[in-house]
Amino acid sequence: MSNPDLQRLSAALEYVDLAAGLYLAGGADQAARLLAAAAEQQLGELVQLIDAPSATMDTRELLARIARAHRPAVVAPREAPERGWSGEAVEVDATRDEIIAYLRAAWFMLEAMGLASLAPARLQEAVDNSTVFSSGSTLEPFV
Repeated sequence: MSNPDLQRLSAALEYVDLAAGLYLAGGADQAARLLAAAAEQQLGELVQLIDAPSATMDTRELLARIARAHRPAVVAPREAPERGWSGEAVEVDATRDEIIAYLRAAWFMLEAMGLASLAPARLQEAVDNSTVFSSGSTLEPFV
């Protein structure tokens, strides 16, 4: 895997983290959908690269080493800024369904590549949240 491929992986992880954060916050759904779709596309291309007949064991070993060496960053929790939101529940609609479909696809692709340890915590939280609340028609806002 070349340096541009690692940059694509890094960008995909940033996109999926931002998309998951927006999804959990219950706002900016169009931006979240675009970010999640971009992340899913980037990861899909990387999966195809790894699964290509020309892929070498070096590529797979590099991914395994990245996954083993990765230590998730510990970020001090911040207080949520006052946003003046009404506290109303966020309606689940087709856009939010698309966002979570992209986020789940990104999660499964990271797992397939052996890079689940690189998945941002917000991605796991968004997938868990959507699974827990998928039977209801609304989600509580993230405040």
